[in-house]
Amino acid sequence: MKHLSSADNPLFKTLRALAHEPAAVRRLDLAWLEGIHLAASALDAGLEPVALACTEAALADAEIARLARRAGESRVVLLEPALWRQLSAVGHGREVGLLVHRPPPATPRAGVAVVLDRVQDAGNVGAMLRTAAAAGAATVYCLRGCAGAWTPKVLRAGMGAHFALALVEDARWEDIEAQLPRPLYATAGQGTCELYQLDLRGDQSWVFGNEGAGVDPAVLARCDAGVRIPQRGAVESLNVAAAAAVCLYEGLRQRMAAGH
Repeated sequence: MKHLSSADNPLFKTLRALAHEPAAVRRLDLAWLEGIHLAASALDAGLEPVALACTEAALADAEIARLARRAGESRVVLLEPALWRQLSAVGHGREVGLLVHRPPPATPRAGVAVVLDRVQDAGNVGAMLRTAAAAGAATVYCLRGCAGAWTPKVLRAGMGAHFALALVEDARWEDIEAQLPRPLYATAGQGTCELYQLDLRGDQSWVFGNEGAGVDPAVLARCDAGVRIPQRGAVESLNVAAAAAVCLYEGLRQRMAAGH
């Protein structure tokens, strides 16, 4: 167990960069998971801790003490409260976080697949990962141009969904197209098919596009259909995370009704 009291300490500088600079995750190939839930989920998934950081007061919490034992005493770093305040992005959370190596792309699994095409808002990416896991999707591909999946805001929005999915980050369309389950659908405002006309009882793939531009036209052209979600009123379109939830849960509803 180590005590850390200086903001000039190299480890603290690394943690602070990961906590506040999204680009640092790719640059350092590390990820910072703040909070008990994310830290425990990562350990449950078998990720090897680089360090577990907390305050001395937090270590008196029974849950945090268990996390410290799981991480190993030699990896526990005790931060002064003033340093933790510089590090934390959570207003009133418990003072613990886990530093891990950024996981490599996972091996895709059989089942429903989701492709995120240049979704740039971190909150949207995290919400879509959480929805995909909850709706029973097996694999999520984040194409290049998406917000980093292992950045703190995406991790917080995902609430542990990263560890329930086969997550493939920095994917290229040309590398993954052949392995995507068919049929392959993309949401499109002018789509030729309406969502509730589709048979979604089997495996399929969904592509959800950039918040402003939608799905890349070249990718859309390779899909079996562009799908529109029925809407009433003057709203032009749904937020991409909301659209993903509607589509993925319609698939879950059909599979459950069919006893799958």
